[in-house]
Amino acid sequence: MANYSLHTQSLYGIGRKKQVSYGIIVTENGETSTIADISIDKIAVEQLIERLNTYELSTEHLSQVIEDFLCDHSA
Repeated sequence: MANYSLHTQSLYGIGRKKQVSYGIIVTENGETSTIADISIDKIAVEQLIERLNTYELSTEHLSQVIEDFLCDHSA
């Protein structure tokens, strides 16, 4: 079973303005990978991670769930 946790990253945008972006750290079978820069909305990413862990999402479905999340949270 995979475990999902919050990834935090500082990015620099136009004019060298610092911005924090959030992603997901995936740990499964002792291996860790990171999906960085999903959103600047920390609360939304934390809620997504909570659902991923609650429903024990298989990593094979993770890319589709993230795609759906991005579609739902694009403005």
